[in-house]
Amino acid sequence: MRPLLLAMWLLLSSCVLLKERPTEEAVPQNTSDAAQEEPPPWDFRMHSLPPDKEILMPVRGVRVREVADTFGAPRPGGRRHEGQDIFAPKGTPVYSATEGVVIRTGYGQLGGNYVYVLGPGGRRYYYAHLDAYAKELEEGQEVTPSTLLGYVGNTGNARTTPPHLHFGVYGSWWNGDERVINPLVLLKDRDWKTLSKVEVRPAGGAKAPPAR
Repeated sequence: MRPLLLAMWLLLSSCVLLKERPTEEAVPQNTSDAAQEEPPPWDFRMHSLPPDKEILMPVRGVRVREVADTFGAPRPGGRRHEGQDIFAPKGTPVYSATEGVVIRTGYGQLGGNYVYVLGPGGRRYYYAHLDAYAKELEEGQEVTPSTLLGYVGNTGNARTTPPHLHFGVYGSWWNGDERVINPLVLLKDRDWKTLSKVEVRPAGGAKAPPAR
């Protein structure tokens, strides 16, 4: 009788532990389960387009020549810098560098407040360390180079550094392209006068969720 009761207790305990196990931070990636899911319609459209040969500077007022090339530079923990840091005052507007769709927003231990945009050819564009998101920005939203994504900050592991946008470009895992691409070879200056006005962060609004 005792062995039976012990077995039942262990079974119930394991069920409780599985139920209470926290989920890991969600970041777009190629898992076996995700690969079997039917992608949303915009996935098909974006993946069917050729990848951009040029993308526009995402941080208002910054010129490409002002960006110091730190792609691949060593980082703590044996990491390499998978992008470029574009420095600007805190609160400077950040726009999408391409057309695409917002596939993820969230908070990461390293990237702080971030936005992932799926662009033509299935490339993924990563905007990190944001101080805040643009008002009403949401996952599934289609964007253009005129779409405001958020504002320069220093959230995540950048809290001891001057405000900047970490901008990363990744290949399409859907097409088996796992490359980390240097954004600097794609970035081009944009004519900021083509945007109707300087976007100003609304007082007390559009703040991203706090760290979890």
